Amino acid sequence: MSQSGSAITGWDRLGRRGPFWGRVVARMAAALLVAALLGCSSGDVSRLEREKYPIPRDAEVSQAEPGRYGGVFVRAASQQPKTFNPLVAQDAYSSQAIGQFLNGLTTYHPIKQKVVPELARSWNISEDKKTITMRLRRGVRWSDGEPFTAEDVVFTFQALFDERYPNRYQGQYTIAGEPIGVEQVDEHTVRFTTSKPYSPFLYVIGFIGILPKHILYDAYQSGDLLQAWSVRTALRRPERLVGTGPFRVRSFQPGQRIVFEPNPHYWRVDREDKRLPYIDYLITRYVQDANTQTVLFASGQTDIASISPGDVVGVRENADLHGYTVHKRGPASGIHFIWFNQKPGTNDKGESYVAPHKLDWFTNKRFRQALMYGFNRQGLAESLYFGRASPLHSIISPANERWYNPEVPKYHYDPERAMEILRSEGFQRDEQGRLRDSEGNRVTFRVYASEGDETVPRILSAFRENMTRLGIRVRIRYLDFGTLVARVSRHHKYEAAMMGFTGGPDPSGGRSIYLSSGRLHVWNPEQKEPHAEWEARVDQLVRASERTFDPEERVEYVHRMQAIFSEQVPLLYLLTPHEYTGLKDKWRNVRIPSMGSAIWNIDELYLRAE
Repeated sequence: MSQSGSAITGWDRLGRRGPFWGRVVARMAAALLVAALLGCSSGDVSRLEREKYPIPRDAEVSQAEPGRYGGVFVRAASQQPKTFNPLVAQDAYSSQAIGQFLNGLTTYHPIKQKVVPELARSWNISEDKKTITMRLRRGVRWSDGEPFTAEDVVFTFQALFDERYPNRYQGQYTIAGEPIGVEQVDEHTVRFTTSKPYSPFLYVIGFIGILPKHILYDAYQSGDLLQAWSVRTALRRPERLVGTGPFRVRSFQPGQRIVFEPNPHYWRVDREDKRLPYIDYLITRYVQDANTQTVLFASGQTDIASISPGDVVGVRENADLHGYTVHKRGPASGIHFIWFNQKPGTNDKGESYVAPHKLDWFTNKRFRQALMYGFNRQGLAESLYFGRASPLHSIISPANERWYNPEVPKYHYDPERAMEILRSEGFQRDEQGRLRDSEGNRVTFRVYASEGDETVPRILSAFRENMTRLGIRVRIRYLDFGTLVARVSRHHKYEAAMMGFTGGPDPSGGRSIYLSSGRLHVWNPEQKEPHAEWEARVDQLVRASERTFDPEERVEYVHRMQAIFSEQVPLLYLLTPHEYTGLKDKWRNVRIPSMGSAIWNIDELYLRAE
């Protein structure tokens, strides 16, 4: 497959837009922007001379229609990578860029809906389910021509579990309290061991892109591994970003663009023995906001875009003019929410993460339930998304039909019920209608959110208005996306925040959210022991779902986990918009899945003959 197995859930902005500007405005705006945003210098994109190297012995042969070389695939994004180091990356934008040049051992095929080999060509699992032996593809080389071997795999996991380098994968690959074991059997064979049977192993082992030992070993030894492969590396020495993926970084201009070119040593070929990918260049342009992404696509200046439900009608007006199709894909696979900081204690300066009286509110399940009843999400779906969205009720999106539990507790808009619950918990309105707790403290809190998306302020404005009707004062502050991630995941100095997570096909990819010890258990992360009884129950269910190899039992455990989350509402769920993707008709071998990237097989896409 063309992308690494980095399907692990990561931070995501809402990624939705406001109403489309209209065809005339779009074309005018695009005319002004195209020179600045899409004009490439000859240093970025020049005539590509394909380098020819021997095909690997264990090359994977694509079953897609053989294509022809050439073409530039252009897309736009409102956020750029924060790092190119998979051990540092926590956001979807960094992971997307990393996935173009790194591969995992396995990957999830979104059309076949199953795990398939990537750098591992095959495997076998022992009878006790605790030993997995993987045979690697022979003849694979890194993008700089050096051989890929089992040493690289062992090095990757050695670095991943080194205490000097805390990263999100450590929890993912710690099973029953013990890190997975990995050893080299021979040059092209590795053996993994787990302390307990772990049914999602083949899926999750593909999350981490395998790292080149010959490039990163010195940084690992010196203690500088987390500083390696930064945006500075991509800017000044892109050739150091060595990978096995379909592309390598040609150039990176922060705030402007990143240009990928084909990896001449890539291990996939077509049925005519032509090495993939077909396209000459993959370019991502960084633009001001998501609305600009839509304008550029609708005016024919980019090849792909995610289209907001509110923009679908307007964008389709230009489809024939610019030769594209807007594809309806069903519910979005990500989840978005507001949550409260429930972290107790103090930081290194002795300051409380949250004021004690507010912590009492935030940790009160009934308080959170009341706010859910007081939030008119269905009205928001109608006004903001023109009915092309529905309230989210679970920690797993309904897009994931296999795992989604439709029977979880739901909170339909009922402000009278909300007030009834608040009064039962000792909250009362004063003479001015302001809600106060039993100690007389006015109920007020600040929500942090990411700037640069027109939809986010409209959602928060509706939330603030609904809360005002309950007597609650909500203040809102917008931050740069990277600053917001740092505040909530490292400093923990906030009261509430709004963000989301990308979705994956198997819920084991979200264990760092679900488990009380997880780094992405956002309301109170990295607990040594479960802080609440319900969190302990979730921990048990998650681990039980990972021990059984019975598919129906796994689903049952995950359904029960979802029901607990929906009852406890540590996350105030927002909406599930319908997902639409616009894609130029000139591309062939397009196979758009219901979940995941629409260009998951970017290495197989090619231009139709004119």
